[in-house]
Amino acid sequence: MKIIDTYNDTKCKIFNWASLLEDGAIQQMADIDKLPFTSHCALMPDAHPGYSMPIGGVAGLRNVIVPMYVGYDIGCGMCAIQTSLKRENLIDKDIRKRILDDIERTIPFGFAHNDDKRKRKFEDHYRDTVKYIVEKTIGYDRDWDYDIENAFYSALGTGGSGNHFLEIQYDENDNIWIMIHSGSRNLGHKIATYFHDKAMKLNEKWYSIPIGFLPVDTEEGKDYINYMNFALDFAYQNRKQMMSEVQDILNSYFGGNIVFDKMINIHHNYASLENHLGENLWVHRKGATLADKNTIGIIPGSMGTSSHIVRGLGNVLSLKSCSHGAGRPMGRMEFNRQNQDNIEQMKKEMEDIVYSKPSRVKKGRKETGMIDLSEMPGAYKPIEDVMADQEDLVESIHHLKPMIVVKG
Repeated sequence: MKIIDTYNDTKCKIFNWASLLEDGAIQQMADIDKLPFTSHCALMPDAHPGYSMPIGGVAGLRNVIVPMYVGYDIGCGMCAIQTSLKRENLIDKDIRKRILDDIERTIPFGFAHNDDKRKRKFEDHYRDTVKYIVEKTIGYDRDWDYDIENAFYSALGTGGSGNHFLEIQYDENDNIWIMIHSGSRNLGHKIATYFHDKAMKLNEKWYSIPIGFLPVDTEEGKDYINYMNFALDFAYQNRKQMMSEVQDILNSYFGGNIVFDKMINIHHNYASLENHLGENLWVHRKGATLADKNTIGIIPGSMGTSSHIVRGLGNVLSLKSCSHGAGRPMGRMEFNRQNQDNIEQMKKEMEDIVYSKPSRVKKGRKETGMIDLSEMPGAYKPIEDVMADQEDLVESIHHLKPMIVVKG
């Protein structure tokens, strides 16, 4: 860990765990450090520029919450389950291809949402759950609650696009795991957009700070916290639903006798009220996860590389946080531009893995026989370097390698 105490001749104090870091990420965090309500800033090993706040950024704020520091995909996160299957059960590529096909037929990924039949199934099954979550967090007193509930049923059990994924992996003892990365989909986006716009309008009227923030003791701040918690609950239910469907698919191949351990679940886009360094702070984790002492977390690599199940060490200087993944050394478009001639090498790196069918070629982009160059292994920082950077934040307890990959 290194402390960044000046940037562009401006004083700041940022606790940084990233050995590979773009200037844009430092500038974004230095801008956050200047704000009058900021108490503590940290950059995780996977940090790279985001919207308003670096992905892989952690900020402890006094008495305010910033919707854009949580982001659009509220509650995006990871879940994982260890199974009683062994690697040898999935060595046959034909079986893995059939399992992949079944997953793709069952679970919408990319920009796909639930069709009417799937929505009706979830409305029947989850009506009481949704009613409980809504009443617990937001109530039925907002004009747009119907849209929020509709977004719930349209997106529940869907993977999303970009770097969202579903993988079947094996660990150091050849145990098979299921891992899923997804979030709150359009529901979270609606909430983030609504409250960011509201915060910006209020700030234009009352403040001169160039970021949309909400004091937590105002009606607007309380409303955002309630809706954010609703999105966190949805994101959890979303991953849980997909996990259940993958379990059913695997059971259909192996006689229904698979034993599944308790699901690990952890968010990486959220804010919570926590006590650190003698202060009560609203800790915003944007692409960062909780790493309190003995917290079990998940740190994925990229498509085709290793992931880690970790135990937190409770380092107070990171506000008890760690990375949420490997992180990017450069943006998607730049990586695609630089690597159009490396397609065959990338295919070779993936030859032992069964992965999603290629998406349609987008304008000007070569057919790769892959999903997207910017999701290939080389598009991310090396996961082992990222893990080495945060040895004082987490310890790895399981090392997982992919066998089947479904990408958004």
